[in-house]
Amino acid sequence: MEKKNYIVGIDIGSSNVVMVVGSKNESGKMVIDALVSKPSKGVNAGMVENINQVSECVKSVKAEIEEELGIRISEAYAGISGAFVRCAPLSDHVYVREPQNGISQFDVDALFLRMREVIAPDNEVIMERIPQNYMVDGGLQIKDPVGSFGRRLSSTFNFILCEKTPLERVKMVFRLSGLQLAGTYANSMIVSEAVLSEDEKTEGVAVVDIGGSTTDVVVYHDNIIRHVATIPMGANSINRDIHLHGVPERSVESLKKKYGSAVAEFVSEQKLIQIPSMGHRTKGVLRRNLAAIIEARLTDIAEFVKAEIKDSGFAGRLSFGVVLTGGSASIEHIDELFHRVTGYEVRIATAECGLDEQSRAQIESPAHTAAVALLLKGAEQGACSVAAKPMSATLPKPSTTVTPSTMPGMSTATPMPTPSSVVTPTATPRQEPREFTSVQGNAEPQPESQQEPQEGAEQGANTKSAGSKWGWIKGVITGITEGINTTFDKAGDDEEI
Repeated sequence: MEKKNYIVGIDIGSSNVVMVVGSKNESGKMVIDALVSKPSKGVNAGMVENINQVSECVKSVKAEIEEELGIRISEAYAGISGAFVRCAPLSDHVYVREPQNGISQFDVDALFLRMREVIAPDNEVIMERIPQNYMVDGGLQIKDPVGSFGRRLSSTFNFILCEKTPLERVKMVFRLSGLQLAGTYANSMIVSEAVLSEDEKTEGVAVVDIGGSTTDVVVYHDNIIRHVATIPMGANSINRDIHLHGVPERSVESLKKKYGSAVAEFVSEQKLIQIPSMGHRTKGVLRRNLAAIIEARLTDIAEFVKAEIKDSGFAGRLSFGVVLTGGSASIEHIDELFHRVTGYEVRIATAECGLDEQSRAQIESPAHTAAVALLLKGAEQGACSVAAKPMSATLPKPSTTVTPSTMPGMSTATPMPTPSSVVTPTATPRQEPREFTSVQGNAEPQPESQQEPQEGAEQGANTKSAGSKWGWIKGVITGITEGINTTFDKAGDDEEI
């Protein structure tokens, strides 16, 4: 295996578990070496509710990637999303050490130190501390206070908090899957970093990531995250509505992806879709009706997004409007629906920032944005623990020689093992399957006294010679049999030894 510093990211979502492995090329761009996605069970609204189901799914995607790349993965980065992730602002201040000389970096660092000493509530942990602004003596906000004059330096920080229980359950999933947790990040934050340009983050934009059971909203302005929120509604609510209108559950997702539209008026009223039903029967669904169901639920989600943008206080400063990503962002005309509801310009995005050209071509769907964003975030932190997969060891077969024989009772075509082909078992304990050890040796013929006695002294020399050979052959065969029984643990009749 080529020596690489692999980065591994796992997005444990409500609809799918996505695992991606990548490495940096010579130019420093991230290359996606493998990506596997499987439908998940046991996760609801981002919360792990069945530890066994989720860990089995993680182990399944892990085994598939390990087989594909010929590696053993023991560490990965994880993302987390749900209503249990929230944003809380907090303001604090310090007094300038030498006001006559102006504010120095020492004063800014002292303010950061005070924010790092803030303690989260008992049931939460602090995931990020993001400075929002600086003020000198309670005046106007400034971006860089160093060099300004004043006696008091204050700032407001946005704290990204997450409840402890969801984090502990993610750790349990990793342990049961044979993985160490390299780091855990809020999907809402890392996704925005992966899909936005510098101009968008500076001039103002809202990133909307529509997942299975949740929709994350992040508001950027002046290159700073201003607001983070999670709406407890996503693609699964659309699927439930379609299912309730008589569509078999197994057909819902494919029907939505292939024929769905977020704006019903763009769909022909007469277009009928035939889907498999019970037995050999089919069920007809008007595409216009399907679009009406999707439009109604997506309109609800868009209204909630609009409300979150308003609550951020930056509704009037989003020059680049809304960026949509996530699995449901691929629904036809979804950008038009969000434009109608929110009033902003809308574009669909995938995780492209920092990827090489070939990898960008692989990620055509926004469904894998969170996993790829984890990969890019992990690349900033450091490589994961990944080892080469051990090669399977095979025990060589004993060599045999076909020796024509004229001994009584034996065909001349019977293969006879030569003394040098006998496997003599060692006295060492039985090893693991990939660590078999065999020693080649010679089997000595049995002494004359141990051979079977002749029944009559009147038998000729030829008969005695044949009996002696039969005794020697018996000793050889016994040695081979004992060697096989010692080396192998009850090999099956259909196994090749």
